[in-house]
Order: sequence, then structure tokens, then C-alpha cells
Amino acid sequence: MVNSHLYKGEHLSSLKYLSSSILESFKKRRDKKLRKIKDALIKEASINSSRLYFELAVVAYILSKITSKPRLTGPEYHGYLKEIEVAVRELANATRQGKKDEELFAFIKKIEKSVNRMERVDQRFFRDLVSKGRLKLAATMYAQGLSLGTASDMSGMDKHDIQDYAGNTLMFDRVKEEVRPKERMKKLKRYVKK
Repeated sequence: MVNSHLYKGEHLSSLKYLSSSILESFKKRRDKKLRKIKDALIKEASINSSRLYFELAVVAYILSKITSKPRLTGPEYHGYLKEIEVAVRELANATRQGKKDEELFAFIKKIEKSVNRMERVDQRFFRDLVSKGRLKLAATMYAQGLSLGTASDMSGMDKHDIQDYAGNTLMFDRVKEEVRPKERMKKLKRYVKK
């Protein structure tokens, strides 16, 4: 779906495709497709040390969680789901227009705020979905070989929380694709240059 080591032109076309795919998958309530998109985005975020890809992966994760819970698609949530869909559409449109990363982050924040408003109706999670998504994806990247510091910087999550989550969930045992030390160094060098 997403090519590793994107060039600038490929970066933009990839973002357009992925943001449109997130929108279409959410509209059709396709949680499995959203998880696949999340996996592709987190891989790109790790390889390219891209905070934007990480944030889009969090969005795809959050939307997959929402669409996988039948109770969250009931009539009392329709207004919230529509608000989230509008925010995702705005993000997809901004991506198609070639907006800068900083502008795209503002649209991502809008999606997160809409999700947080929906969660206030039925607070069943120990952490809100946005925080849980950030933590889980940061721990995934850490388990795949990204340094703890880089995973923390990219996600904004505390290093101890990332370690605890990865350790408590046995994430290291489930990671299928490990990153070799040489690849880790390449990632670190790219991240430090930014």
C-alpha cells in the first residue's frame, strides 16, 4: 500500500491516497481496512521518522476502534459520527490541496476533539481513545526497534508509559517484523536531522 523511503512527490501522493482511504473506510465502517491503513502508516512513520504519518496512524487506529464497537454506531452517536466524518473529510481535502504538514496537524487535532466529545457520552476507557492510540502505537514502534526516546518524542507519550504498555501487553512477543541495528541507526540519523 505504502512504499518505504518515500520521495517528496511520492510523499504527497501517498498522503492523498491514505487520507482518502481513511475517509472512505470510516464512512463504510470498515474497521479491518482502517487497521490495515494504520499498520501501513505506522510502518512509514517508523521508517521515515515522520510525525505526520504517526498522527495519521493514530487517527486510523481511533476510527477503527470506533467502527468496531457496535454500541458506538447506535443512534445516540450519529451526530458525533457525522462530526468526525466531516473532520476527516476536511483532512482529506486539505491533503488533496497539498497543505503543509503544520496545517494538516490542525485538522488532525479537530478529529481528536470530535472523538473526545463523543467519548464524554459513554466513558468506558481507562484512557481516552486518542491517548490510548498514541500510547499503543508508540509502544508498537518501540517494540519494532525504534528507540524509546524517538517513540516518545514522536508520540508525545512518557517513556515509562511506553515501556510499561509494551511490557504489560507482551508486545515484544507479538511483533512480527524486527528492525536490525543498522536500520535503527538510519532511522535515528534521519530523525536527528529534522
